[in-house]
Amino acid sequence: MDIQPLIDKIAGRLPTWKGKFLNRAGRLTLVRSVLSSIPTYFLTVFAPQKWAIRQVDKIRRSFLWKGTADANGGHSLVKWSLVKRPKQLGGLGVLDLEMFSRALRLRWLWYEWKDHDRPWVGGAVPINEVDKQLFRACTLVKLGNGATAKFWDSSWLQGRAPRDIAPALYKLAWRKNLTVNAQLEDQSWTRGLWRMQSVEEMTEFVKLWDMVEEVQLTAVEDEIIWKFTADGQYTVKSAYEVQFRGSYCSFFPTCMEGTR
Repeated sequence: MDIQPLIDKIAGRLPTWKGKFLNRAGRLTLVRSVLSSIPTYFLTVFAPQKWAIRQVDKIRRSFLWKGTADANGGHSLVKWSLVKRPKQLGGLGVLDLEMFSRALRLRWLWYEWKDHDRPWVGGAVPINEVDKQLFRACTLVKLGNGATAKFWDSSWLQGRAPRDIAPALYKLAWRKNLTVNAQLEDQSWTRGLWRMQSVEEMTEFVKLWDMVEEVQLTAVEDEIIWKFTADGQYTVKSAYEVQFRGSYCSFFPTCMEGTR
């Protein structure tokens, strides 16, 4: 009920364009600049459901290849998953809405760090575990006083988050949302870990203990750095493109030649 009006709005743009009278280059430009941008506000706040993405993709795909909103199958000249790849990877640069939505939603996590005065900071934000995992992979935290970095979730320990270093321990830990400063006080981060039973958990504990013992807090504030921009600042473009990393060599096999 909430999403259908958005899909109808996208489809409603097509009749005035008379797509059948445009060449594919013109239709591609409209798909990339207009049809893909209409749901931007929605995608910033909500993770799109699979069925909604399929509906929007059907409209975009049909308009691109046939100039209508409801073309039947068999008209596509290129696989849709390739069309949605960035141009530098051989695609046509049409936005992958699921990845684009994730890139947009990461700004919630970024502004939690950068702008503490925003009224929603401290409350629930529209992100899921995959969003958090991507954010950890894209950021580096320079630890200062430990008052902002989250002990388990921030990438402050040799460039990694403790939950990724010791995933088995993370499941046992209590009060997972505390800062580094609070958790280091009286070794609070070890609370709940007395339930360790497996060799894997004990091995992770020894490793994490040794790493944490080397940490020294300072008087300066914690600092977060975005790994994939020159100035260390988050951008939607970099957050979107980084999700295609790892697919370079699968698309261009020759890129592996230099490693042989």
